[in-house]
Amino acid sequence: MYLLYPTEQDAWDRSEEEGIAQGLAYHTEGRGSRYVSAPQETIDGLWALDVTGYDLDEIEQSTVTLDVAFPQPTEDLM
Repeated sequence: MYLLYPTEQDAWDRSEEEGIAQGLAYHTEGRGSRYVSAPQETIDGLWALDVTGYDLDEIEQSTVTLDVAFPQPTEDLM
């Protein structure tokens, strides 16, 4: 399950928001995990955040998608 964001920073901000809500160590002890998941750029230039396990509000629930296309990794040619 993914939420799509126009910028990488927007996606990181949402991941940190969830980290705060889940009480990750960075936010409670000042060290350790800060983010719940990391955003990945899609082929159309948006930023997809895997929100599996997130506590989503109604608006977020209505915009979750499973249909995300990521760029194919390139292999170095020898």
